[in-house]
Amino acid sequence: MFTFQSVSEQINGEKQTIELQMDCCVAAGYTGRDQKSVQAHIDELKKLGVATPYNIPAMYWISPSRITNHNTIVVVGQETSPEVEFFLSTDQNNKTYMTVASDHTDRELEAVSVGKSKQVCDKVIGDVFWDVDEIKDHWDNISLGSRVIKDGDWVAYQSGTFGAILHYQELLTLIKADAPAGQRPSLLSGTLPIIGGDVVYTSSCEIFIKDPILNREITKRYNITVLPDRS
Repeated sequence: MFTFQSVSEQINGEKQTIELQMDCCVAAGYTGRDQKSVQAHIDELKKLGVATPYNIPAMYWISPSRITNHNTIVVVGQETSPEVEFFLSTDQNNKTYMTVASDHTDRELEAVSVGKSKQVCDKVIGDVFWDVDEIKDHWDNISLGSRVIKDGDWVAYQSGTFGAILHYQELLTLIKADAPAGQRPSLLSGTLPIIGGDVVYTSSCEIFIKDPILNREITKRYNITVLPDRS
């Protein structure tokens, strides 16, 4: 069992320490409710040589030790990029919490194996979580997005709402039926299409979720340190 200690931010602004428990983690893919958006993401990846997925939605299992809230991740090679998503996990009492995440992925390796490309990069999550019970009644209204550094400037990279992604309850049902390494999985939700459709290999990324009903947000910025890819 892997444990991850973080902070839960309540509606009234109070914060408390939580300990999340997970024995496996899924990076879900192609989870858009709109099939045109799903096809747009498939087309984005086809430009990079990525094959059509084995299934829609797809479940790519990774080690939970890849989950981090560090402000810098280290990758090998230039061709990695972020994907903004939401992240779900549970504590010892099976209470579910959510935060923003980036399913950072090695695009060069993705053309060989999507599963392995997910495993080799750390997945960055927010520094605070929200109790899902506090937001489930307006889940689809929560927005998420990302910005990246491109040519020295911050530019919008992805934008949408939770309503564009399969509902978390449906995703949890799918992954619990598929889980190969235990029955306490955490979840990376799957992402949104890229604005403009072109993948950006960036040195810095900012990911965020915003709750327009409770008027709060979680923002996380991280840097990418690139190591040389040597044979």
